[in-house]
Amino acid sequence: MIARNPLDIFTESFSLQTLTILLAEDDHDDILVFKEVISDFQITINLHFAKDGLQTLELLHKLQNVDIVFLDINMPLMNGLECLSEIRKQSLPVSVIMLSTSNSDYHVSQSKILGANGYITKPASLNDFRQAIKDVLTTDWTKEQTDFYANI
Repeated sequence: MIARNPLDIFTESFSLQTLTILLAEDDHDDILVFKEVISDFQITINLHFAKDGLQTLELLHKLQNVDIVFLDINMPLMNGLECLSEIRKQSLPVSVIMLSTSNSDYHVSQSKILGANGYITKPASLNDFRQAIKDVLTTDWTKEQTDFYANI
């Protein structure tokens, strides 16, 4: 019998976990891809959506117990970097992973400077995206020594 990793979200042993995720994304197709990626995980996910940075902040205050925010950079009204800055100014206790089609050094470094926990470039491959999301969801972001995650 093979021992299972208790943090493997593809196995039943992880299914007792529940995560509340806020996906801030204005592109309907990207939302569908994200939903497809997490559908394979043996974990209960309470998934909420925001279409821009302003709605993201509103939902973070309303929901209060969000574990992680996946924050698109290019959104209307308030972009992801502006939203991230506000999240950190307000000391909201949430892990933030930036999502973007851009892998520019500027966006990655600004995300890190502003306090993001990580950065994912939206990959062309569904399997690559699934692995990146799995990596993020199985990381303990509450540990101060946790490194900045970059999947660029």
